[in-house]
Amino acid sequence: MPKSLDKRPVLCYAVSERNEVMKEPKDEKKAAAAPRKGGRFNSITVYNRFFETVDVWIYNAGIQAKTRHSWEYTDRRDILQYVTDGEGTLECGGRSYHLSKHTLFLLPKGVHVKYYAAKENPYHYYWISFSGVYADILLSQSGLSASSPVRNVPDPVIKRSFKRIYDCLRRSQEESAVDCSLQPKILASFYDIFAVLLENKSADRPHSANELINRAIDVMNNKFSDGITVTDVCAKLFLNRTYFSVLFRKYMNVSPGEYLLNLRFNEACKLLKQTSLSVQAVAEGVGMAPNAFFKLFKSRMNMTPGAYRNERTAAGRVPSPVKS
Repeated sequence: MPKSLDKRPVLCYAVSERNEVMKEPKDEKKAAAAPRKGGRFNSITVYNRFFETVDVWIYNAGIQAKTRHSWEYTDRRDILQYVTDGEGTLECGGRSYHLSKHTLFLLPKGVHVKYYAAKENPYHYYWISFSGVYADILLSQSGLSASSPVRNVPDPVIKRSFKRIYDCLRRSQEESAVDCSLQPKILASFYDIFAVLLENKSADRPHSANELINRAIDVMNNKFSDGITVTDVCAKLFLNRTYFSVLFRKYMNVSPGEYLLNLRFNEACKLLKQTSLSVQAVAEGVGMAPNAFFKLFKSRMNMTPGAYRNERTAAGRVPSPVKS
């Protein structure tokens, strides 16, 4: 059953200098008038006054002005943000991502994130915070995740949809009576955002199993030295990991994980024979941690990487120096 929320108008403003400091105005009339005056606040958050629904629940929406801004936290809801101007940086899952105009980025629930504006050209963005059973399904289908949180989406529908959600929530808080047409408009705009994401995903996705496998092999062949995983390959191709693994084994007679290990092992043997790189450097050069590489090598060759190199050296194959 839907849960009725407090129908009192609530406006929450954030002043951003070094970090955002959230302040809720005590005087609601002044609070409602503040956005129209302009210049007093660097960001505005508006909350949903309507009913909470199980499928899709838009908790709040907001807008961030072009100013010095930095924020670091872990949220219990997923948040989508769309940059309309300027630049910034997102740190998520141990990686950094450049943010610029038309960047749509996800702040995944339960994941610690940090994002901040560029000093010379700070970003301006809209955001929506949401949850729900069907919202989770749409998010999964879109390919956005903690390991792949950023998309470049120049489609004007995205900006228009974010703005419409923000405007509808803001209107609902400035009017004394609830306009029942606003909630369907909010949901329609939310679905429009994911319609664009899913449409783009379908265009980028391989159209046949053979094309899919070939693209996956290209990704692994070119990126294995960067430490890419099967999960990374699936995220890049917008695929479910279980489905991809079954399909890959069907066509290649080996799992994608084993294929990656074979690539790394064969390249490592080549480096041990032809160069004087240390065993640690060889491991890192093929995208593996030294301990994992040592165990893999010993299990396959029944000798250590050092012994393998010495055996080849004794046979007259002297490793050559690494070319700079």
